[in-house]
Amino acid sequence: MPTLPEVLLAVDGGGTKTQAVVADLEGKVLARGLAPSSTVHNVGFEESCQALTTAIEGALVNVLGPQARGEGRVWRSARIAAACFGLAGIDSPEDEAEVSRWVREQGITSRFSVVNDSELILAGGTPEGWGVALVAGTGSVCLGRTREGRTVRVGGWGPLLGDEGSGYQIAISALRRATQTADGRAAAKALLDAVVRHWSLPDAVALIRHVHADAMTPSEIAGLASVVLDLSARGDADAKAIVEEAATDLARHVHAVVRKLGVSKPPLALSGGLLRASLRQAVLAKIEGEVGPVTYVTDPPLGGIVLARRLLKR
Repeated sequence: MPTLPEVLLAVDGGGTKTQAVVADLEGKVLARGLAPSSTVHNVGFEESCQALTTAIEGALVNVLGPQARGEGRVWRSARIAAACFGLAGIDSPEDEAEVSRWVREQGITSRFSVVNDSELILAGGTPEGWGVALVAGTGSVCLGRTREGRTVRVGGWGPLLGDEGSGYQIAISALRRATQTADGRAAAKALLDAVVRHWSLPDAVALIRHVHADAMTPSEIAGLASVVLDLSARGDADAKAIVEEAATDLARHVHAVVRKLGVSKPPLALSGGLLRASLRQAVLAKIEGEVGPVTYVTDPPLGGIVLARRLLKR
C-alpha cells in the first residue's frame, strides 16, 4: 500500500453533512471526503462514528488511491501528524471525552483535539483567532473569544431546547403556520402550498405521516428553510415574518456574546447555509455598530487545519 508523508486531518461534522480534509503540514489541501451528518445528539454515537469513518477514509483514499482500501482502517497506513475534529454536538466535557476515546481506540493519531464545530469558524474566519463566530445551518450556535483567550458560548442547545434562528426552527415555524392554515386558524396559504409541494405530498394531512416517519431527520426538516427564505424574498408576508424572527434570534446570540465578553467591535465570522444569502443581511442590519470586520467562512474545515497546525507547535 502506498504511504503518505506526514499530513494534517480536519473533520467538520454538522447537522447536514460531515467533511474530512487532508492537508500537508503547510496547510495545502490534498483531498476531501464526505459523509452524512455526524451530530451525535441527532443520529446517535454509533452512526456518528460511522459517518466520521466514511469521511476520513474517503479523504485518505482520494490521496492514496482505491488500492488503499485493503485490510483494516486506511488511516493506520497514513501518517497523520495532527487532527482536529470540529463537531456539532460537542457540548460538554463528556461529549469531548466520548469522541476522544473513539479516536484513540481507532488509532487515528495521538495528537488531536475534539471541539465544537463553531471553533472551526472562529479559527478560519477571524484574523487573529479571537472575536465572534455565528453559525446557522441545521442548528445554531455563537462562540466568542477575547484576545486573552476567555471564551463564551451562546446557543447550541439543540432542536428541543433552542437552536433559535436555525434552519430547523425556521422549518418548524413554517410547518406550524402551514398546519394552522389547513385548520383555518391562520391564512398562510402560499406557505402551506409551498410546504406540501416541497415534499410532493397530496395534501396537508399527509404531513403528519411524512414528518413523523422514522426515516425523517432534523436535517431534512431543516431543508424546508430554503423554501421559506425563497417565499420571503418574493414578498410573502408570512414567510417574511418567520425570517424576521430568525434574524432577530441570531442577532440576540451575537448581542449576548459581545456583552458577556465585554469587547468592542470584535471581528465576526459567519458560517452555515442560512447565512449565505438574504438572512445574512437581515442579521447584520440588526447588529450594525456592535461588530468589526465581517467574514463569511465558505470552507469551515480549513479552520480545522489551522487548529491542527497549532497542535504541532505544542
